[in-house]
Amino acid sequence: METVLRELSEEEQYLLGREAGRILKKIHSLPLDEADFPTVTKKEKKLLQLSRYERSGIRISGDEAAVQFVKDNIDLIWQEPPVYLHGAFHPGNLIRTPDGKIGVIDFNRWEVGDPYEEFYKLESFGREASIPYCVGQIDAYFKDSVPAGFWKALAVYAAHASLFSIVWAEKFGQQDVDGMVRRCRTAFEDYDGFAAVIPAWYLEADRKKAVWRRDP
Repeated sequence: METVLRELSEEEQYLLGREAGRILKKIHSLPLDEADFPTVTKKEKKLLQLSRYERSGIRISGDEAAVQFVKDNIDLIWQEPPVYLHGAFHPGNLIRTPDGKIGVIDFNRWEVGDPYEEFYKLESFGREASIPYCVGQIDAYFKDSVPAGFWKALAVYAAHASLFSIVWAEKFGQQDVDGMVRRCRTAFEDYDGFAAVIPAWYLEADRKKAVWRRDP
């Protein structure tokens, strides 16, 4: 899908994002088996990963605000009931079927957790492929009424991922590290150094949605 999206109009990208959002909502609506209910949250894990970044040899200029934002707001995540997560739901793990619909692949990272965590990869990867798609996925998932708590939690996830992904990428080589550094700087811009909780790309797209949207 990440390749296909670039060949489509913004309207088509947005509508495919809406379809993806509805699919993701269906995944998250699957009833949890009692044995799969988590006994702990990921808050401690996220803070430990952040510490690894702070101790690493790769620090991004101006990262102090993002680091502190995660520490100050970690309790904003895991406020929603746990659900089954795809684990890597972004255009790179979606396909466009011959009839123009969406197929979901690569469920190997599935887990149980905070439904809002599923969205941070839009900042990491999705916006590179298509901002209209990302906006559509969020809008349709929430039936066009995005709660404030979502944006706050997503900002925490985005700040954490933008930093820790650099450390995570080290095992894959310098090219991957450079890519994550670039994405980190983009996230800093999108969130105004994490003084904002709604990314600029979503706010800037808001005026276009009346043109993009054709479905109910």
